[in-house]
Amino acid sequence: MLNESTITIVKATAPMIRDHGEAITTRMYEILFEKYPQTKPLFARAPKNQPQILARSIMAYCEHIDNLDALKGAIEKIAHKHVDTDVHAGYYPMVGHSLLQAIKEVLGDAATDEIVKAWKDAYFFLADVLINREHQLFTEKKQQPLATE
Repeated sequence: MLNESTITIVKATAPMIRDHGEAITTRMYEILFEKYPQTKPLFARAPKNQPQILARSIMAYCEHIDNLDALKGAIEKIAHKHVDTDVHAGYYPMVGHSLLQAIKEVLGDAATDEIVKAWKDAYFFLADVLINREHQLFTEKKQQPLATE
């Protein structure tokens, strides 16, 4: 569970995320592909507006961090997409570190240590939610009988 301080800080950053979200996610992908080139093939079929899609997702999380039920449909869609594209738990730290670096770079001095820590906690909390759901989906997929003709 996230602590109240993290929730409060993340919700308070909503205006910054709204104003700079796309710049943050665009920079995040640049950092991700530079530092972790093994992730680039995972995005081969991603739409060209992937940074905008991610920015909107982050904004939704920012607004509903205290009510994940409001994001249940989006979480389910993301989890299914990750299973379909073979995104595994090991990629989450790579994305998380890239996102936090992008937040620091784009927001500059506004990205205080307290804000970065709150976003780190929030990111890895959501990552755990997705990892657990994706694990369930991978397990279900493995248990399905092979289609016969």
